[in-house]
Amino acid sequence: MDANLLWKTLMRIWLGILSFLVVISSSASAASLQREYNTWYSDGVVLYGMTQTSNELPVMVSISQQGHPGANMVVSYIAEGACDTPEKPFDVSGHEVPATYKCVNIGHNQKIEHFAVTDAERVNGMVQNLKSDFTLVLQNDIKVWAANIKTPKFGVAPNFL
Repeated sequence: MDANLLWKTLMRIWLGILSFLVVISSSASAASLQREYNTWYSDGVVLYGMTQTSNELPVMVSISQQGHPGANMVVSYIAEGACDTPEKPFDVSGHEVPATYKCVNIGHNQKIEHFAVTDAERVNGMVQNLKSDFTLVLQNDIKVWAANIKTPKFGVAPNFL
């Protein structure tokens, strides 16, 4: 599959899921959904995890082909403000990691930011850190916990309802 087509497809999926999360977050507090955050899911080759920003906005993390030379990761989250820059650095635990950045405005003063990391060595290193029970801190704000990453639940998303 063409890399550009794959990127567009992933972004459409993530945008749909995150749009759904915006609706859910507006009708339910993050505290009531806390039980579903920081739980890893897997459909076989893709690990999916959810967490939240310090402002209790949803964050989705997807890691594909972990442990292999084609490993990659997509992080998408809702943030305050408008998309105002075509490029933005991706910070992982105090280190800038090369990533493709996309931003989509979603209403008044909110946006969805997407980062795609295709450096398999970096992605596999992050997975190893998580599997060693270390926490990753993304963008100096988002904590990604190891939780059950060694034995993820089957499926692609938590059950919110």
